Amino acid sequence: MSDLIMRKAAVITVSDKGSRGERQDTSGPALRRLLEETGWEAAYTKIIPDEFELIRSELVKCADELKLPLVLTTGGTGFAPRDVTPEATLAVLEREARGIPEAMRAESMKITPMGCLSRAVAGIRGATLIINLPGSEKAARECFSAVLPAIQHGTELLAGRTEHAEPGAMTGKILAVCVSERRGEQKHPVEKIILRASHGIEGDAHAGSGHRQVSLLGAESVAKLQPRVREKLQPGAFAENILTEGLCLYELPVGTRLKIGTAVCEVTQIGKECHGDCAIRKAAGDCMMPREGIFVKVLESGEARPGDEVIVPR
Repeated sequence: MSDLIMRKAAVITVSDKGSRGERQDTSGPALRRLLEETGWEAAYTKIIPDEFELIRSELVKCADELKLPLVLTTGGTGFAPRDVTPEATLAVLEREARGIPEAMRAESMKITPMGCLSRAVAGIRGATLIINLPGSEKAARECFSAVLPAIQHGTELLAGRTEHAEPGAMTGKILAVCVSERRGEQKHPVEKIILRASHGIEGDAHAGSGHRQVSLLGAESVAKLQPRVREKLQPGAFAENILTEGLCLYELPVGTRLKIGTAVCEVTQIGKECHGDCAIRKAAGDCMMPREGIFVKVLESGEARPGDEVIVPR
């Protein structure tokens, strides 16, 4: 996904045993994979012990020197005497973002009553968003996935991208555009697509005069299923033409018009029953496309590529 990466982040693992090589770090690599799957680059990674000054120093370096828009820490958020990640984080924050850890704890509470014991904090230093995550690989993935849509919007606001197509419009980003030249083949990412009115995507085997001309799926939906699958879910794995970020696609009513790149489309269907041989369902026991994928028809021709906006007018 190197051609889809648009943002850079840091992942800092806080662990005494991990820093000494006595325990393998699995939460850090898991977070790096999740970042890459959703259009981020883990540009800086490090494993450090549970030392207040070291944690504080690394956070300052990532925000002030490297100027990374997002910093994730994993570990040191519990009740143990050496769990000082929240205190070190609060020492460098200029503004707290309390809603983020609240949302993560709420998600954790759905899974275990011990979720309320997390002391994770989040906040802003300069133009950097810093978020504490649990040290457990499973919990770190679950918490990160729960706040992923908000993270993208928050970092864009910090970067000064506050403009909208029009007041009240909802916007998202295209992470990947995919086609398959033959039916039955998995879709693969391409540099750009041409959407033709009343037809769909030029060169895609599923284009035609029907109402399911182009399929879309949110990266947020993919992230929900990724923990159940060993392999990284690549763009096109769910047979989607367009992978987006920042929009709850499946909540858009049929008939909604949206601008995809420079093309204008209309939502025609929410979800579609899986084929009997759906590889994702076989591997994970579930598939997001039937519930959270959408289909559109092209009303006005245009082009779309990774990084373009998807705009839903008010």
